[in-house]
Amino acid sequence: MTENWHQNLKNKNREELIAAAKELFMKQSFLKVNVKDVCNVAGVSRVTFYKHFQSMNELIFEVQMEILESMTEFVRRAPSAEMSGKEMLTSMLDAWIDYAWQHPEYIKFILLFDLHYEAYDSNQELKEQYKNFVSRGKERHFLMDALEAGFQDGSLKSDTEPLKTAHFIFTSMMGILQKMSLTSRDDWNNELDDIQIANRFVGMLIQYLSPESDKSPTFQAGVPCRNPKDSRSSDGVK
Repeated sequence: MTENWHQNLKNKNREELIAAAKELFMKQSFLKVNVKDVCNVAGVSRVTFYKHFQSMNELIFEVQMEILESMTEFVRRAPSAEMSGKEMLTSMLDAWIDYAWQHPEYIKFILLFDLHYEAYDSNQELKEQYKNFVSRGKERHFLMDALEAGFQDGSLKSDTEPLKTAHFIFTSMMGILQKMSLTSRDDWNNELDDIQIANRFVGMLIQYLSPESDKSPTFQAGVPCRNPKDSRSSDGVK
């Protein structure tokens, strides 16, 4: 019983440190937060901090992974069992926009993390741990169930490389939502414009993926192919 009590306390302290760090990171740049700040909010000593984390960088990585898991789980839960693949994907992308609107500070944190990732003075083991975390998510992408369901039920057109399509959607959505996260809540007009842009992107994406709306039957490497007869200039899709 004593061993269980100590383990529960240890887990509780770790959770409190992560929660404290997240609270501070959402209010200001994590580059300005130090160990003392986190310990003060969590109500624990520096000794307790270093029992769980070797450095602030390790805690920053932990918060990043927790936010990504929270976001993807929120999106994953959006569709219901009776939906077609197309309806599943639409509901997931709509939920993603809703999550970003509810938690702009989380999306902004992901953006800041990405911008500073290569500059982190963290050990190779920590970077390898995060790399493995990202790789696991890519191997079984959270959008794959909806895409595969759509291919099978015919509500989405055939795709030769669905995993690359999932990565394309993720990168595009995050770019739009990160832009949205930078808009002040006091600037209602710009915030509304950002939401409309995100909704329009979802609509255009679903329309393109629908079998009846495009003559091209597949994606190439996860990137929409332009009709060669289309005279519009090519702006490229990254």
